[in-house]
Amino acid sequence: MAPVVPGAAPAPEPWDPRPRADPGGRGGEGRSEAPGALGAAACSRCRQPGTAAAGRVCACACVRVQGEQAWPRPSENVRRAAVCGTDAGMRSAALLTARSPCPRARQAEAGLQPTRRPGARSHWDIRNTVGNIPMEWYEDFPHIGYDLDGKKIYKPIRNKDELDKFLEKMENPDYWRTVQDKMTGADIKLTDEQVDLVQRLQKGQFGDVHFDPYEPAVDFFTHEVMIHPVTNRPADKRSFIPSLIEKEKVSKLVHAIKMGWIKPRKPKEDTPTYYDLWAHEDPNSILGRHKMHVPAPKMKLPGHEESYNPPPEYLLSEEEKLAWEQQEPAERKLNFVPQQYRCLRAVPAYSRFIQERFERCLDLYLCPRQRKMRVNVDPEDLIPKLPKPRDLQPFPTTQALVYRGHTSLVRCLSISPSGQWLASGSDDCTVRFWEVCTARCMKTLPVGGVVKSIAWNPNPTVCLVAICVEQSVLLVNPCLGDKLLYGATDQVLESYVPPEEERVQPVQWVTATIEEHSKGIRLTVQHSKALKQVTWHGKGDYFATVVSDNSNMQVLIHQTSKRWSQNPFRKSKGLVQCVLFHPIRPYFFVATQRYVRVYNLLKQELTKKLMANCKWVSSMAIHPGGDNVICGSYDSKLAWFDLDLSTRPYQLLRHHKKALRSVAFHKHYPLFASGSDDGTVIVCHGMVYNDLLQNPLLVPVKVLKGHALTLDLGVLDVLFHPTQPWVFSSGADGTVRLFT
Repeated sequence: MAPVVPGAAPAPEPWDPRPRADPGGRGGEGRSEAPGALGAAACSRCRQPGTAAAGRVCACACVRVQGEQAWPRPSENVRRAAVCGTDAGMRSAALLTARSPCPRARQAEAGLQPTRRPGARSHWDIRNTVGNIPMEWYEDFPHIGYDLDGKKIYKPIRNKDELDKFLEKMENPDYWRTVQDKMTGADIKLTDEQVDLVQRLQKGQFGDVHFDPYEPAVDFFTHEVMIHPVTNRPADKRSFIPSLIEKEKVSKLVHAIKMGWIKPRKPKEDTPTYYDLWAHEDPNSILGRHKMHVPAPKMKLPGHEESYNPPPEYLLSEEEKLAWEQQEPAERKLNFVPQQYRCLRAVPAYSRFIQERFERCLDLYLCPRQRKMRVNVDPEDLIPKLPKPRDLQPFPTTQALVYRGHTSLVRCLSISPSGQWLASGSDDCTVRFWEVCTARCMKTLPVGGVVKSIAWNPNPTVCLVAICVEQSVLLVNPCLGDKLLYGATDQVLESYVPPEEERVQPVQWVTATIEEHSKGIRLTVQHSKALKQVTWHGKGDYFATVVSDNSNMQVLIHQTSKRWSQNPFRKSKGLVQCVLFHPIRPYFFVATQRYVRVYNLLKQELTKKLMANCKWVSSMAIHPGGDNVICGSYDSKLAWFDLDLSTRPYQLLRHHKKALRSVAFHKHYPLFASGSDDGTVIVCHGMVYNDLLQNPLLVPVKVLKGHALTLDLGVLDVLFHPTQPWVFSSGADGTVRLFT
């Protein structure tokens, strides 16, 4: 080869038709570089046509040529590499021909120093040939890439701990300008030029020192009109030919408009952005604001306690001063202590003046003002419109008969299904049977104990009365009325055949002796505890008893025909006050102190739990229809429950002044009554409608008086006649009274 002279253009090498082999073994191996091939491709970086073959590199050492990736050739033309300043300039000098040299080659031939791209690296800078890839791919490998010979570049060993790093930082004077190269992993010391470049970039200055951003601008286009144009480039053909793309777009838009897909925009209303708030003010609104003005409340005028010489009764004693100091500021009646001075000149400055002014300002702008609208309401309009009592007759109004004979308070009453006979139990240890119409005592039965409860069998074909005496229930045949009736009752009781195997029962059934049989007692059901209530089932075969105990044996159900008793509950859920059978359905009502539980005897489950909203339930009664229940309580309340409506009381009546002892429903008339310790019986009209959407109508109609208070006790039991609108009441005065 000819010697290379600096500053002179190299002589073009003749074209060699033999195929050149790529020394790196990559791309373009075994291809011929014909002259036709040289002119067929253009460099993708410098855009010079005919400077390189397809798949080869440009003579200016541009790395990529149209079509394929070019690879550098390290040892063919070192001068070209030095001139172009790139690795790819080391390609064969034979590729340089006189045909269309690239700009860098022309600069070299002219003896000029070629310009380097900012940021371009020299051959010695790039030692890792992996290309522009994320270096994180080599995190799990011992090497970091490959050199020009294809050998692995291993990562430098970095086993320095924090102490070594600190010592290096202290001892190495070039530590601050040492950075790590991500391509090779080695530490590189920055030159002074690079440090200066970094400092200039940190200050926001230009990287080139010789660049002047404030050089005088050349006014290329002046105000003077030139004869010749600056550029006389001929117009493109596409500038005067209709565009096919625009034609297609217009046709699509026309089609969309025809199909209704594109609709014209609605014109926007030109509303002013700014407007005067008070320009068009309604005079009525001004008057309205004046009407709605609420003046601030005036301060309280000073009283005698604020005088400089108040009367002696306004001055506080030492005890009152001590109590005033111990009180909270919000609890004090006065915010200051009244003091007495000799004259007005001796009064000092008021220490709480600023505080009071500040509190007044807070009240003026923080406290809301409200105008209280006074409505003139007629008190009569607040009272619910109820029908007049005379329109709700018949109901008992006057006392007709008084049944006298008991020497102590009469606790309980019961009437026969026919309404002809009345039974009463008293604390004088007797049970008396009365004829209702004549008030004649037909029979007196001594029972040897206090009678707590009495219940006549509701079956009209049976003449049987259950009496609670201490720990026993006496089943008595009073032998009143039709002889066939009470004779058939004895035959039914005597026809009992005991079972072969003796059954274990919670109570003991005992047949009456001859002496007891002569008195009318037929059976005795002995319990373990004292009894307080007995009630019959509607069909007359079953009856239930309540024991004064808090165990699970409080409630027992007995069957008369089989002389069988059972305990329906496994455990106690409170102190039971009274129980009742549902008149129609197989339900069982159990009233405790504050709740009424409704059990289904067939399914043996709890159906409802009524909350009485009272402290202590005393009595209970069920409407003949079975959908309403009333409960009396010792806190003088009567609660009406609608079972179809809610588990809470439909209405609470507080007509009595003292504790309620008994409540009762009439079987045929819409009446219910309550007896209290205040000595009165209040009769109320309680209409239950068949329409489920209409609520019951409750109207108190009459207050019946007649019983005298004895030992702070009044009316102890209330009972309605089965067919007539009459009510019986028994009191602590030892009498039974009939109101008709």
